Amino acid sequence: MSHIDTSYRRIIRIGSPVIISQLSYTAMGVIDTMMVGRLGIAELGGVGLGNMIAWWLLSGFYGVLSVVNTYVAQSVGANDRRGVGRTLWHGIYLAIGFGALITVSSLFVPWLLSLTGANSGFLELATSYAQVRLLGGFGLTMLLVADNFYRGLGRTDIPMWGAWCQLLLNCGLNYALIFGKFGAPAMGVVGAALGTVIAQTLVGFSLLASIFMAKTYRRRYLLPRTRRLDPAVLKTLLVVGLPIGVQFFMEMGGIALFSALISRLGEAEMAATNAVIQAWSVTFMIGAALAVTATTLVGQCLGARQLEDARVAVAKIMKLGGAFTAACSVFYIGFPEFLMRAFVEEGDVAELIPYARPLFAIVVVCLFFDLRFNLISGALRGAGDTTYSMLVNIGSAWLVFVPLTFLMIDRFGLVGAWWCLAVHVALMALLLEIRYRGSRWIEVFLARQDPAKKRRAQQVSATEAPVV
Repeated sequence: MSHIDTSYRRIIRIGSPVIISQLSYTAMGVIDTMMVGRLGIAELGGVGLGNMIAWWLLSGFYGVLSVVNTYVAQSVGANDRRGVGRTLWHGIYLAIGFGALITVSSLFVPWLLSLTGANSGFLELATSYAQVRLLGGFGLTMLLVADNFYRGLGRTDIPMWGAWCQLLLNCGLNYALIFGKFGAPAMGVVGAALGTVIAQTLVGFSLLASIFMAKTYRRRYLLPRTRRLDPAVLKTLLVVGLPIGVQFFMEMGGIALFSALISRLGEAEMAATNAVIQAWSVTFMIGAALAVTATTLVGQCLGARQLEDARVAVAKIMKLGGAFTAACSVFYIGFPEFLMRAFVEEGDVAELIPYARPLFAIVVVCLFFDLRFNLISGALRGAGDTTYSMLVNIGSAWLVFVPLTFLMIDRFGLVGAWWCLAVHVALMALLLEIRYRGSRWIEVFLARQDPAKKRRAQQVSATEAPVV
């Protein structure tokens, strides 16, 4: 067994590159939105809706492939080199199948968007953007496997550099393809999607190639000897990964429906929503990055049987995230006009700021609940306890959030719909808190390792661990 360091120094060393990576991915969306916003309010809203539909269809695959991080981290903690190699190869096999499914899913975009009831010009923009994004499915799935492999090892610096390369490529390509610069055709919203796809594909395959080109990884993790397809390993990854994928897919389905309902209110409401979501995404992605750090450290601690250290690591990550969230909240409340000017022309700010200002206040409420939800969800994923999170997410999204939004949007409009989102996030955080305060999630990990260890799992369950 390895000894896993859970000091603040190591948390920052693992977490900082993940945060920088996530910020670079967020910056891509923010910069795309800023560029597209220069084309007009309709284009800004259309890309927002198209992006939401595309991410809905992509999110399930994103969730399933995140299990590569879980099992690589657990294998590292247990010093199981063969297990690391097997997890990588079977992640690649899943990525190939998922890439094909994503490409096929682009055919359903026009039908899905027609269900929103938005005007035809708006739908045409959204459809064009979403379909092109989905045609880049293979690039995305390979990128996810490579990212999660390196994160499971604790080598989060490598995906960080990949993310920055993708950001630079994305910005340059989008600038050229949206506005027709450097001899490229002016493609508008299609150019925004195409630039993102090209950058994502180049970086995804390059990162994956870097794993196999490194002699150290090939030897240490026995990559030439672990490539045989093993149905048992594939089943294990799917059993743990599918609940994450279903959770992400159903959650994003609720958000996509939320966006569709808002698009019916008008172009200004949808444009303001897209701008606020992009501004929010900076802080949201910090929480998501810290969740990845929690998954890695919890997985490694449990693999090394440092059960209590897993909770200690999560408590420290929570403190770091809380301080950052508080700082961002001040900015959202104090400078909404400044934020909106980053996304739209000066002449459009006056039209959109009455819609955006109250939304920023709701975002602040969401931030604190969202941080808790993300970190606990990441900790549970590190233990392989994914079914509970899935049930909480689906139940809250489709039994509370969606029905409540339908009821509130007609009576209270845009602000009413956004308050429904805040209720949804708070409820999920509360329900995951209940799970985390107990020991069932650690019991799930121990029981999966070896049937003979179920007795030990029951002993852990009987003795409640300290509450973070």
